[in-house]
Amino acid sequence: MNEPSKPEIKKSGGFSCSYCGDAPINHLLSFLESIFSVTLDNHAKKFFKYVPRFVKDFVDLVPEFLFRTLAFFKLVEFSPFIDKAYTFRSRIIWEEAKRRGIVMEQVIFRSRPLDYYRAILNGKFFYFESIPIQSEFLDTAQNWDDKVILKGELKKHHIPIPDYCELSFFGFKKNTEKIFSKLARYNKTLIVKPRVGSRGRHTITNIHTLEQFQAGINVAGEICSYLIAEEYLSGSVCRATLVSGMLAGFYRGQAPTLVGDGHQTIQELIDKKDKKRRNRVEPIRLGQELHDHVGRFGFKLQDILGAGVTLPLSHRIGRLFGGETEEMIDNLHPSFVPIFERAAKVLDLSVVGFDAIIPDPTKEASSQKWGIIECNTLPFIDLHYFALKGKPRNIAGMIWDNFFNAPR
Repeated sequence: MNEPSKPEIKKSGGFSCSYCGDAPINHLLSFLESIFSVTLDNHAKKFFKYVPRFVKDFVDLVPEFLFRTLAFFKLVEFSPFIDKAYTFRSRIIWEEAKRRGIVMEQVIFRSRPLDYYRAILNGKFFYFESIPIQSEFLDTAQNWDDKVILKGELKKHHIPIPDYCELSFFGFKKNTEKIFSKLARYNKTLIVKPRVGSRGRHTITNIHTLEQFQAGINVAGEICSYLIAEEYLSGSVCRATLVSGMLAGFYRGQAPTLVGDGHQTIQELIDKKDKKRRNRVEPIRLGQELHDHVGRFGFKLQDILGAGVTLPLSHRIGRLFGGETEEMIDNLHPSFVPIFERAAKVLDLSVVGFDAIIPDPTKEASSQKWGIIECNTLPFIDLHYFALKGKPRNIAGMIWDNFFNAPR
């Protein structure tokens, strides 16, 4: 398999937020959008499953009609230039399409590239967002990107998840102490994060006290009107990507972590780690999020880290944050495979990425405390291509195969 172009950190255009990580967003717009996605969108999806097939077929024609109309008025054009691909997820799909002789173009709206594309398939244009998925697999009865809905469904089918509690915009601030007491029983460590959203934006981990819990709610609530608090699971953040119900790739990411020597401060250890970092690994990001994260472990950057003491510097994983990454499907313990495949069947998705916290993916699933924490219906498949260790998986090829082989 030819290796696609490697991703780099995107510039934010001047706007930055430590808690947004490498993908800053407008907080107010995100907050308002979450009101729609959690309330109206979830109800709309329940209604949509009762809509007749001919109505759904008509709805599928809307993107083509819309883009053709905009093109007629010179507001939209279709670009054949792959270098303008909006994400590396889309670029990988595009590069695989080129290898197969599939003509693909990107939607450009008023000179601005969008993450929408069209491909000529069987003599017709097929319009899609980033990943080509047939429309029947997009008509889900639930919004599986909603972490509360996802966990509720997986729990029904006895698929491992962390203990959790939803926090409503209309009442969670009044019931903070009660919710904390409920979740923190048995000395559990907690996490607070937006109920919808991705990339770990405004996620607060390693919460031990009511004060930390309230601070976490304030941070997460900046971008989302509905939150979720859940049990903190120890282990690596893993991504299981499934195509056509089969496990296609398994990626493990680890946060940048220090090991103390009893002599150097945390700041000195960070500087030392940065100087010795591997090729393609970015420097550790020093910001408010890191200071707060270290603080919840009871440390400041000026403190000396005791000999043998390990300290994760962030909940963010991977090389873009100074951590480690590995594509390890060949080393994954086989006991995990049927569990992830059963989860994909429950959700009835042809392409899906599950994020899970697993202490050791090479050991028997039933021997450890682990769980699925969220679902990505438009997964970043490029994770499986650019890991620091392991053999890349041609998931884009599997997706195109699935598109042509899926029953009509």
